[in-house]
Amino acid sequence: MISETSAQYHLTPPPSVSHTARSLPMPSATLMSTIGALQASVSVLITLSYGVIAARLGMVHSGTARDVASLCRNVFLPALLITEIGAQLNSQNALDYAPIFVWSIGYATLSIFMGKTAVKVFGLPSWTIAAITFNNTTSLPLLLTRSLLETGILSEIAGGDTEKAVARARSYFLVNSLVSKVLTFAVGPSLLGDEVLLPPARPAEFSSDSDESTEPDEETGLIRKHIAPHFQTIRAQTAKMVKRTPRRTQNLFHQSREFFNPTTLGGILAIVIGVVPSLHHAAFAPSNEGGFLNAWLISSLRNVGALFSGMEFFIVGSKLSDSFEALPDNQPSPKPPKGAVATVIIARFFIWAAISIPLVYFLATRTRLLGGDSILWWSLMLMPIGPPGLILGVLLEVTGVEKRSKMMVARVLAYTYMVTPIMTLPIVAALNATKAAAASYQD
Repeated sequence: MISETSAQYHLTPPPSVSHTARSLPMPSATLMSTIGALQASVSVLITLSYGVIAARLGMVHSGTARDVASLCRNVFLPALLITEIGAQLNSQNALDYAPIFVWSIGYATLSIFMGKTAVKVFGLPSWTIAAITFNNTTSLPLLLTRSLLETGILSEIAGGDTEKAVARARSYFLVNSLVSKVLTFAVGPSLLGDEVLLPPARPAEFSSDSDESTEPDEETGLIRKHIAPHFQTIRAQTAKMVKRTPRRTQNLFHQSREFFNPTTLGGILAIVIGVVPSLHHAAFAPSNEGGFLNAWLISSLRNVGALFSGMEFFIVGSKLSDSFEALPDNQPSPKPPKGAVATVIIARFFIWAAISIPLVYFLATRTRLLGGDSILWWSLMLMPIGPPGLILGVLLEVTGVEKRSKMMVARVLAYTYMVTPIMTLPIVAALNATKAAAASYQD
């Protein structure tokens, strides 16, 4: 299942230590790993707090945050997918990514079962299922990986070149993110149950009233004069046809529109560029070796994609700040059930850590299904762990959930991100398990 190229990722023994260095008292490896992981988690939390502070000081307003979040989702992330996945994926190692697709679907399916069980047993609101199922698969792991690189603890499992190992980890997390986002819009609306109001709340794009525009004046651009009216007519006619269909068909239509979004298309393009040798060479080879797209097109996409992680987490903070504001009718912001908050935190940070780390360790040491890349093992262990993803907020928007429920879910997100330093424990556990698995694999 795994290509032979994975053999190059085996751990290399650490360099010899001089007698003088050995004579000095050194902290334990576990302690150093814990400190490094805690620093990385705190760094992520501080990045989040910048957004909260900016929102509290009035520097970022809800409309601005919504626009920037849309940029992150529709521009920055697709560019990041193309440059990161496309650069790492190629026709020789394509099968190395197969475990990620299987694992991403597998842990999401099990999470749905866990969420439905919790809702039925404890009487929790149905949105708890989605909060348990869809974790933050993009900005959080990317920021953590960057911070962990700075702490140096990933060098223990990097197999030699830490920079290349981290680049592989980023591509693994992004593939997982791509699968997760597809699943979110494929099954997410059905997980919200009776809290979904149909038709989906996107009236601005499908209402024929919104398509009526004023006559363009002399300062109006060519596109608005001659092209935009045709698109408005198409949207209006499409809206009328959709409204004549059964409610289930309307819901399916809106879900399909969300599925074919820039993120999904960027991921598909990244895979195509990666696995087609001529495209991969043109995009990522040095310019003097035939990579005629690298220096200008791919370089520009890297510049745009680099904005994603920090920008999205900053906006996360500003949005979480809004969840504590009063409702428009001066009613207090609704508080989520404590049981729902506790269930989401326990499931996302503890139960999945207890499942994924031993399971991946077993597969890595008892089978050859995961190959020999220790960074892949570590990434797989951490993929299901962490707070719910912000994609949940997007899901609530497009499915038309009422305002109070949206603010309640936002409050849950705020609480779960406040405890992000809990990630220290699974990070260290995954690191130690990976080192142990690598030693066993080599034997």
